[in-house]
Amino acid sequence: MQKKTCLKEIQIKYDKNIPPEFIQQLYISVGWQQRECCEIKRSLEGSFLVASAWIGERLIGLARATGDGVFSVTIWDFSILPTYQKQGIGKLLLNSMLTKLNDYDIPLITLYSELDKKNFYSKLGFECGSKKIIGMYKYNK
Repeated sequence: MQKKTCLKEIQIKYDKNIPPEFIQQLYISVGWQQRECCEIKRSLEGSFLVASAWIGERLIGLARATGDGVFSVTIWDFSILPTYQKQGIGKLLLNSMLTKLNDYDIPLITLYSELDKKNFYSKLGFECGSKKIIGMYKYNK
């Protein structure tokens, strides 16, 4: 069991220059499929904003936003190392990202979530099942 982390230990960075291997380890730790490091690097480069949470030199959380940066952005790949979950780090990281995005006056911020995480995002102001907007997706084979 991980010792409870003091939020003062967490450093939030806005930098796309993160070693892809660090991100790959984070993704695998939360149960996501392994992604190629070159693809991770391309996804960072193509992002409007990347926010990451660190303790020293250890990456413990990540979120990235894509979009036009004017009318809308979508938050992707929001993840926290499992041993650091449920300690307020995810809330800190996402609130930091939302504050940074608010600096751009972007009117619409969207994200996709697993159903069991819906309440977490609702507490941060995200709505589900709005009559104005529905989430849709298409996977290309």
